[in-house]
Amino acid sequence: MKRSSSGRKPAVKVSKQRIDAISEILSLDLESMIKGELDSYCMEFLRFAMELFMNTEVLEKVGRRNERNEDRDCVRWGGQNSSGYILGQRVSMEKPRIRTRDGKAEVLLETGQLLSNRKALSEKVVAKLLSGVSTRRYADVVEGVLQERGIGRQTISRHGIEMMSKKLEEFKERQLTDLDLVAILVDGIHLGDTVHVVALGVDIEGRKRILGMVPGETEDNVVCKQLLANLIDRGLSEVGGYLFVIDGGKGLRKAIRAVYGKRVAVQRCLEHKQRNLASYVPKERQQEIRQKMNAAFAALSLEEAETAFDLLRRELSQIRTSACTSLLDGLGELLTLHRLGVSGALRSSLCTTNCIESLFSSARYYTRNVKRWQKEEQGERWLAAGLLEAEKRLRPLKGYTRLGRLKQSLQKLLNQA
Repeated sequence: MKRSSSGRKPAVKVSKQRIDAISEILSLDLESMIKGELDSYCMEFLRFAMELFMNTEVLEKVGRRNERNEDRDCVRWGGQNSSGYILGQRVSMEKPRIRTRDGKAEVLLETGQLLSNRKALSEKVVAKLLSGVSTRRYADVVEGVLQERGIGRQTISRHGIEMMSKKLEEFKERQLTDLDLVAILVDGIHLGDTVHVVALGVDIEGRKRILGMVPGETEDNVVCKQLLANLIDRGLSEVGGYLFVIDGGKGLRKAIRAVYGKRVAVQRCLEHKQRNLASYVPKERQQEIRQKMNAAFAALSLEEAETAFDLLRRELSQIRTSACTSLLDGLGELLTLHRLGVSGALRSSLCTTNCIESLFSSARYYTRNVKRWQKEEQGERWLAAGLLEAEKRLRPLKGYTRLGRLKQSLQKLLNQA
């Protein structure tokens, strides 16, 4: 009976007799390991394993040492002091060299090229930087090995910029053609003096995917139109048939109207509307008004919701005229989901921009160590890396099983436009 539940086959198969023989050959210093130098030994074994990988390739191409073989195409050609990347740092090691049998050309080892690939180091660097490790403390958190190199502050910063720039380019070139999107949530996040307007899409299966982002000074009409144009260039349908969930910003609403007209539905964020309304209501009554707004929005039908909001409007007119005006501003778009026949968990999920706000919260966590945003492109790099990292942990939208009905309602709206 197997002791492990894993079905993975071991990569190294060594008999117990050979393990005894290897142990005798290595003659390990047990006393030093017991005293606390086990980590150092493990790292040395890892470097030794890298050298074994290269030597295995040499054996396959050349054969054993001093072995006569007239059919081989390559011969050994000594070795050279070189380096490779192990666990997020550059370490020195000896790499064997082989040449063609006539000695005219060197044959590069595939394993040697793999170990010299800086991408693995760059990915480790980005992962640690996003987890909160500063470039100055990077050398303190990686496992120490003998003669380690490439973990200085400037080197780590350079690797981080390089890898984040690649992530940013991949992010900007994402194709959206194959996404069966139903809803698009749009909001902005501030990094320094720059506002990055971000779009988050929800497909028919409830999966969330970051669609794109555009930096600007404010969430004005020009920036928002630029974002929509970029999404359309990468595959978003210019015909329409989507549900846009927005915070109520005038610039974004104007941009959606200019690009799609009446071919899309727009849902105003309930949470933003409540915050805005609270600023016009006396503090002692803010909680009461919020509860009444939630009760009105929870009405099953559009008629019941309109009646409840009309009663709230009358009450607010007795408190403060500006509060009544704030409620009426965009009230029709606040009830878009009612008009489309959306209820239950799906209505709760799409009545606010909380999904994208949660994404921003994760992005702020990943960028918390950046104290000064010097350039716009620096913010783009960090935000793209943070958003992509947060995207890996996004869960399906609650109530996604009813997205099919919502899509049918949006299609009817599109046909009537």
